[in-house]
Amino acid sequence: MPDLPIEDRVAIGALVTEYAWLLDHRRWDEVANLCTDDAVLTIRGREIRGQSGLAQWAEHRAANHARRTQHQMTLLRLEQSSPDHVTGTAALVLHVAKAGHGGTYVDLVGEYRDEYVRTPNGWRFSRRHLVTVEDS
Repeated sequence: MPDLPIEDRVAIGALVTEYAWLLDHRRWDEVANLCTDDAVLTIRGREIRGQSGLAQWAEHRAANHARRTQHQMTLLRLEQSSPDHVTGTAALVLHVAKAGHGGTYVDLVGEYRDEYVRTPNGWRFSRRHLVTVEDS
């Protein structure tokens, strides 16, 4: 399979960055815009399916998550399996602000194992599976 064109690498990198930024800025309802209609996200043992599942997840996050985070996404590695389908991994270090104190702590280290699909609206996540270092 030929190398993934640089413009696709840049677009997928921007998608991964936007996902992290939306989470860190508590804009959970916008995450669905980064996913295909039938996307499946597996995060900390929870499987989120499709746009309705993403909407429920976002609603739950908005009601129950007060913590401040910073998702550091690095080491993006991409492999093209067809012109419109790419698999990849992106390393994650999740920092969380300490409640009532200064500083942060590392809550999680792992990687996302992703599948990306080219759509009429650009690259989107079709699968996103978070695997912690302990579980890999």
